[in-house]
Amino acid sequence: MAVVIDPEIRILPDDHRIFILHPGDGKRFYADFFETNSVFLDIPGITLPAVIDIDDEDFRNRLRMAKRISLWHRGSKKDDEPSRDASTYQVKNPAVQAPRFVHEIHDLYAEARPGDLIVIPGKGYNSTVYIGEFEGEFDPNYQVVSRRYPDEQIPARKVKWLDVTMAKGQFSRRLIRLMQNRQAIIQVSKDEDKRDIYEFAYGEYIWKETSGSLIRVTEDVIDVKDLTEAFDLTNYFASQYIALRKGELDKFLQLPFHDAIEKYYDKKYFGGVSVEIHSPGYFGRPMKDVMLAGYVSAMLAISGAGVSAQEAIAVTVENSANATRSVCDEKLEADIRESMEMHANFDLWEKVVCPRREATKKEVGLKTGVSVKVNRNGQKP
Repeated sequence: MAVVIDPEIRILPDDHRIFILHPGDGKRFYADFFETNSVFLDIPGITLPAVIDIDDEDFRNRLRMAKRISLWHRGSKKDDEPSRDASTYQVKNPAVQAPRFVHEIHDLYAEARPGDLIVIPGKGYNSTVYIGEFEGEFDPNYQVVSRRYPDEQIPARKVKWLDVTMAKGQFSRRLIRLMQNRQAIIQVSKDEDKRDIYEFAYGEYIWKETSGSLIRVTEDVIDVKDLTEAFDLTNYFASQYIALRKGELDKFLQLPFHDAIEKYYDKKYFGGVSVEIHSPGYFGRPMKDVMLAGYVSAMLAISGAGVSAQEAIAVTVENSANATRSVCDEKLEADIRESMEMHANFDLWEKVVCPRREATKKEVGLKTGVSVKVNRNGQKP
């Protein structure tokens, strides 16, 4: 019997960054971004240097030229085409401090690194918010064409759009305010805002000393009682993890279901809960423990896969979200094995836990990003 767990947990570096980019006045570049798999600022008709120095006068001349080209395209005097010689845009007394627009260029084209997230809001609360990852470093030779400037090349950054379909109105009020900020590009700085975006972008993630999970509700009609019981099951597995960390898993498994939650559930392990009850919906929560979210999701997946406690003792964790096996993968595997070995000494798994999990699948459609592959012939699936 071989059981392989793929938690699909994205492990993010501590200095991972998120940018919100506004697609121009009236969201005019919104469709261009998605269609070209790239993002850019309103700087048509120029090429940026490979190394961006905001104090370099030639660089600033190029930006002045781009602004003039942009204004020309918006005007009616098509015979008054601006010069394409950047040196003609030199000013006698350049600003000592670089204007804000120059810093915005630097943020997008020089500061953003591969793997950082970029968030693109659309018009209105019901519009889709695109979330993508920067692909590769800035390449001065990579340029795109927009609908607004069909004859102009625009320096751009390559982006891989994530499979996320969230409306602006589904984000927190704090994030909606950031999306409505009129600055061209801003960096999300508050940890709670970053965690909210990580929930939507990755579902399961590990960042700094916290983890997060996004559990999806897939049934068309949801009863509040059924949803409450689904919450109870996730709280049970979270309490089980806390008992495991305390070295009291045997005591935990000897308690009735709700008594175990009452004794071991600890609010200090959790951040706020975000809930969208319209089906298909979700409930997500940041967890103030690196391994907790992955553990809860893995236990939900195993209990819903028809795997017995005895069969899951030798479980293997293979995380497809990361190129190499990490310490977190090894720790999750060890925690699951220890938990299932202890469950195998009790009849709680087959008589209480799995039936409750089956009920949530039927009534709520509870689903995580974790996949379970089972091969009862003994070979790895």
